[in-house]
Amino acid sequence: MRNVVIIFFSTILWSYPVIAQKDREKDSVLYLAAYNYILNDSVNQNKKIAVSDSIVDLDRFWFSQDLKNFTIEKEKVDQYRSAKKFMWTKPYYSYFIDSLFCKNKKQANNVLFFSQIEDNMLRVDILPKKRCVDKFDYNAVAFQNIGRIYLFIFDKNGNIKKTFSREIIYD
Repeated sequence: MRNVVIIFFSTILWSYPVIAQKDREKDSVLYLAAYNYILNDSVNQNKKIAVSDSIVDLDRFWFSQDLKNFTIEKEKVDQYRSAKKFMWTKPYYSYFIDSLFCKNKKQANNVLFFSQIEDNMLRVDILPKKRCVDKFDYNAVAFQNIGRIYLFIFDKNGNIKKTFSREIIYD
């Protein structure tokens, strides 16, 4: 019976995407730096922004042309989706992100979605909240919406090396 229970829980754990952040302390500094940058960005002044408690697989190809002077990062951005075999990971709950940011901002009219930090790069989407949908459901909020996307490149010390941003229309 004990073996059946162990096999059962092992199967459940393997069936869900488990993607752990390698160094939570370092990552918390990067997420907070990006968040503070976004809050201070002039296009976000006077916006009330809630942070989703989930990590979303956000594509990076939007910024390929901006990375002409960053050859290593450009190569990684250009190969990002093919390296993942053109598969998207479903958004997954992150206790880590949830504990860093207070998501219960009922008066927030915008929602911020973080990607996982990979290769010292972080993608972020900020989308206006829609009525009648779960404001933390990325696909529902992004559907036929206009938002702002960011790509953060960090140096090896965890400082923001470069930031790119643009408005995007989701179909």
